[in-house]
Amino acid sequence: MTHLRPLPTAATTGSLTETLRRHPRAFTFDELAGLASERKARTAIERGEAVRVLPNAYVSAVHADSFAAKADAALLWAGPNAALSGVAALFAWRFVEEPPEQIEIAVPHAERPYPPAWVKIRRLTFMPPTVRLGRATVVGPDLAVIHGYGMLPPGRRSEALYRAVRSGFVSPEGLRSTLDRVPRCLARKELVRRIESARRGAESFLEEKGLWTVFNTRDFARFARQHSVRASGRTYRLDMYDAVTMTAVELDGEQFHGDALQRQRDLRRDADLARIGIQTVRLTYRDITERPEWCRALVRGVIEARTAR
Repeated sequence: MTHLRPLPTAATTGSLTETLRRHPRAFTFDELAGLASERKARTAIERGEAVRVLPNAYVSAVHADSFAAKADAALLWAGPNAALSGVAALFAWRFVEEPPEQIEIAVPHAERPYPPAWVKIRRLTFMPPTVRLGRATVVGPDLAVIHGYGMLPPGRRSEALYRAVRSGFVSPEGLRSTLDRVPRCLARKELVRRIESARRGAESFLEEKGLWTVFNTRDFARFARQHSVRASGRTYRLDMYDAVTMTAVELDGEQFHGDALQRQRDLRRDADLARIGIQTVRLTYRDITERPEWCRALVRGVIEARTAR
């Protein structure tokens, strides 16, 4: 695992200052000198145009607070066997939207770099396969989820895991297989339960709540989760589907169903499904989280009415 560090060419860089401003990445002093001269490199450092963030790792003052530049500097400083891990890896894989303040780097257990406060070192007894995402070397998506999950605030964990599953880069089965080979991780029991929710068809926190605390009784066991149907030339995936009565139950989270445009799409979807005989029952976030018994009673009533017909 070797970091590739192609430098900007002289034909595209212009001045050293311009190059630093253009590229949110880290440079060694020799790389700075190679782009201009040793004298100009020292001048850029003295003027504060190039900022030393780690030993022999310099970034443009313009990009000194950016995740990309700091992550590149941390990898450069930690050496060729290092990789982004934890929440930094979750962000690199786009499983979370906000970059972390502290950047976690995985290194072989024998290596013992001493980092500043904004870099966290995770020493591994063996280095797993890694991938290149842009300029960064990153642990694989399964390990990114396992290492990063418990380091997230509790309110952000479910979306990170389900976003990872929705991306197609990970699967519940792959996550569980990898987790079985990891001796320790934060929030392990919670992660195991959430992986099981994903395996059973949940793709969001709301669907997880529906699975475990709302539609968890025997009379809803026949419902299929995340069932795909075609209607009016489109493929729709139903949160819950009862094949006996052709009833769909949709759990509408505020994030994806709150605006007027999405409401129009939902109406179009419901009409398309109605054309092939599927009736849709929609439940809101507040319905699921605040009145589960009402949700159960409503769906039971629809099922009973359609069965009677």
